[in-house]
Amino acid sequence: MSDEVARYVIRARRLADLSQRDLAARVGVAPSTIGRYETGAAAPSLLLFEEILDLASLRLTVVDGDGNEVFPVPIDTVRDNQGRRFPAHLDVAPPDEVPYERWAFPRYDRPDAQGWFQHRTARDQRGAGDAPLRERPADHPTENELARRRRLMRGRQPRVDAPPAPEVECECPDACFEEVCVTECPCQCEPRTGDLWRRLLAARSSAPDASADLVQLGEEGEVERPS
Repeated sequence: MSDEVARYVIRARRLADLSQRDLAARVGVAPSTIGRYETGAAAPSLLLFEEILDLASLRLTVVDGDGNEVFPVPIDTVRDNQGRRFPAHLDVAPPDEVPYERWAFPRYDRPDAQGWFQHRTARDQRGAGDAPLRERPADHPTENELARRRRLMRGRQPRVDAPPAPEVECECPDACFEEVCVTECPCQCEPRTGDLWRRLLAARSSAPDASADLVQLGEEGEVERPS
């Protein structure tokens, strides 16, 4: 690692077209110290190393195992009522997602919470059994995200239409078209249950001569009796 740092110092000095004396004057160290950095006999501090790279318009980055750049946490992450950051290793939920313990036993002697978190033991228990543990959020919510969430909750909620009913090809035999689907019908698009069947039974029972009076269905599905 020290050898790579030494070669990066040489790279930055070459890109910036600076001698050891020039670089030492820019960063406030002795020229011999720059020589020790470049030979690997010593290593600059992180802040000094960033300053050296900045002279050549270079910057340090943090990458994961796949080589993807990893950025620091947002500067405006939510804080508690004392202005302190929430524990970084725990997941923080928005303040409107009140846990059951606080919903059932509220504390009126404290200001409203800015966020909620569970300890790792309780968090890991949520994924026990058959219920899968939901994916952990990458970061704690930020102040801007919570403000947008509050605006959306106060505003008009979007309309969500139900998905269209699937198209079913009717395979009813001729006997089904007299009233509703017979028992042997494989389609059962109008089964002998539900409101339509109940209205048919009610119409039959209220007819003066139920055995002779023919009950038919109109075009709109309403029960009508011929005069």
